Amino acid sequence: MIVEHRTQTRVARDRKASVLPTLSTSERILGSALRLFFTHGYSQTSVVMIARDVGISNSAFYQHFRSKEEVLFAVLETFSEDFTGALSVGMERAVGLEAKLRAFYSTILEVVGRDTHLYRVFTETEFNGYAFVRDFYSRVVAIVRDQLQELVPAEFDLDDIGYYLLGSVYLVAVKKTLWENLFTVDGFCAQLVDFALYGIDARGDAPEDLVPLPEATPLREPEVRLSKGERTQKNLLTAAEHIFGEQGYWNADIYSIARAAGVAPGTTYLYFDSKLELLSRLVVGVNEGLRRHTAQAVRGLTDRRIVEVAALESFCNYIREHRDSYRVVREAEFVDKDLGRWYYTRLSDPYTVVLERAMVAGEIRPGNPEITALALMGVGHWLGLRWVLWSDHPDAEVAPAALTSSVRLVLHGLEGATRRVASKADNEHQKGVKATGRSRRENTAHRKAASGG
Repeated sequence: MIVEHRTQTRVARDRKASVLPTLSTSERILGSALRLFFTHGYSQTSVVMIARDVGISNSAFYQHFRSKEEVLFAVLETFSEDFTGALSVGMERAVGLEAKLRAFYSTILEVVGRDTHLYRVFTETEFNGYAFVRDFYSRVVAIVRDQLQELVPAEFDLDDIGYYLLGSVYLVAVKKTLWENLFTVDGFCAQLVDFALYGIDARGDAPEDLVPLPEATPLREPEVRLSKGERTQKNLLTAAEHIFGEQGYWNADIYSIARAAGVAPGTTYLYFDSKLELLSRLVVGVNEGLRRHTAQAVRGLTDRRIVEVAALESFCNYIREHRDSYRVVREAEFVDKDLGRWYYTRLSDPYTVVLERAMVAGEIRPGNPEITALALMGVGHWLGLRWVLWSDHPDAEVAPAALTSSVRLVLHGLEGATRRVASKADNEHQKGVKATGRSRRENTAHRKAASGG
């Protein structure tokens, strides 16, 4: 009986195994790579680690993929196809501007929540400027362009709208799904749709012009006489900012940083315990610098709507002036999760409190202040990513037209901006009608005077 039972069990197990799909070596490599990329980060995962996890030799790995980068792109292609396919179907089925926006936001949040591992790996590649990443977002924007082209005024640049919408959902997806593991998206979608449709202007009469900022130059630090040790420390931080920004954290080493700072490698450890501490100090410095820069830009402004416009302009200026430091901040999230999260929450938490007060006071549209804060921060982030960090030009800046378009959308949203365009056209038409009538009356009077009548 026991022998018979064991035989039956083995047969059943063998039959079950025979119907399960047998993964090819390439598929096993991709599965292991995704798991390791998610656990250790792409930069810290090596071909040796992947091959060992799969149980093959390094040479066997290279029979299937030429490099770790090729594996990365193959892994991300799965995410790309799932993402764009779901987005295209979802927006195509929706009817009307509001429904299409809801489909846009809900699809993104649902895919990100479902494919968390893939999305985290994907976000690690964004700041590196891979052509694959830019092509992916171009495909997403193309879907938005096709779906909204008949629903928004022709004077709007549909690419600007597409990247604006991506920006508005970006930090919501990162914070709520990757960091907080929340997968109920309905409440988030409702707020994001309202933000995209109507912006933040509760009264609808905010001007759409950019705000003249106090200064376009970096803040001047108070002139303080530094000791030799303080100068050395400052030089090390400056060198680390540049090298981390140019080479990436994992490719940089203490020797290169020390040489750029003009000191011996051992001197670095008199001021910083490790390369990670250098990174931490830089991230804290960028956070403080950005907040000072923004505070200066909005000083003296009392209308919260105009404050938001000035803050967005100020952020774009800051990214232009501190390109390396912002790359450092983006990479920090994947070097030390707590450090990366600290940077964003240190900005978003007090921002949320300020927006909540403004909502209560009726200065901006009511809603979820945290989602509004993350949406506004994301819009700025994407302007910097698209125009500065992805640019090969060292003096790249956010295109003025894209910034102006974002300001209009932040204030009035797609629906509000559409109404303003229609109202402007109607006013121009009425002026034309009045001018035509006046011209006709003048011509009639002139003919009468000429005929002596």
